[in-house]
Amino acid sequence: MRVKFMVGAVVTALSTTTFSAELPRPFYQTDMNPLTLGYAGPESSFPMIQKQGAWRWQMATNIANTVQADSNAISGDNILIDAETTAIRLAVEYGLAERWSMVVDLPYINHGKGRLDGAVNEFHDIFGFPDGPRGDRPEDLFEVSYQRDGQYLVNVARPQSGFGDMGVSLIYSLDKSWVQDLKVGSKLKVPTGNPSRLTGSGTHDIAFWLSAKNPLGNQFSHFLTLGGTLIEQDRGLLSDMRNSGYGFLSYGVAWRYSPAIDLKIQLDTRSAIYKQTALLPLRSATTVSFGGVLRLSNNYILEIAIAEDIAVGSAPDVVFQFNVTRNSSF
Repeated sequence: MRVKFMVGAVVTALSTTTFSAELPRPFYQTDMNPLTLGYAGPESSFPMIQKQGAWRWQMATNIANTVQADSNAISGDNILIDAETTAIRLAVEYGLAERWSMVVDLPYINHGKGRLDGAVNEFHDIFGFPDGPRGDRPEDLFEVSYQRDGQYLVNVARPQSGFGDMGVSLIYSLDKSWVQDLKVGSKLKVPTGNPSRLTGSGTHDIAFWLSAKNPLGNQFSHFLTLGGTLIEQDRGLLSDMRNSGYGFLSYGVAWRYSPAIDLKIQLDTRSAIYKQTALLPLRSATTVSFGGVLRLSNNYILEIAIAEDIAVGSAPDVVFQFNVTRNSSF
């Protein structure tokens, strides 16, 4: 009875609280493949541009469980990714001027053994998702390796951790009558991580993007992010076989179930970062995320989602996302 009373009290409190009427934002999405996660991407998961002189922060935790294996006898390529990667990212936004904001973000990355292997196997069985090479590997192992012509280009046999690459973003909010929320942004990413530990790419990157949100009737809305990244050449991870840049696209739909709760589904895709290979984990990737947002108050927002790879073997098997945003100033 006490538990039911407490749950009822929380639901009642949330339903009677007045929340901001801003449109739902995209899920915070980061590439969690250990060989591609270090490159710059868009900063589109904050709500409306922060007021001038005000601060807010966002803490995101992504946990990716990956078992990927592929080979090509013609090119002599062989890849194995058996790891559980956790990325804990702190982002701080500052309102520079009217319509302008700056975001500084820094992740902490851990590549370890698959503690969630059993849970992910059950998740795939329940929903009928394909296992791919997962069914051929014992649980709780770790290895990230890539061979070409018998030579190891990547060979990480023990768990690794450390701070990743830091990013600085500038975002400008456009005033257009035909869309409720339209922003353009750019991001400079610097190599503060360690490519030998797979905590960074070892490159300077510049990303550019446009993001838009608009209503779809009274309770539904949709959002789009479109852009690309330029990657520094001749240094960093697998530099001899890396493209000079890549493009990304994200689209999602949100349902405002109540003033405190949004339910969302989102598709994310990017072009290939590496070339001269046909191995799936080094090519383009597409994932779908589904989950929801709980507004605990006007200051705190909790976001929970699960991302699943659509093309098996091209992205981590499953990613669990947890994101907390504090909207008010420090």
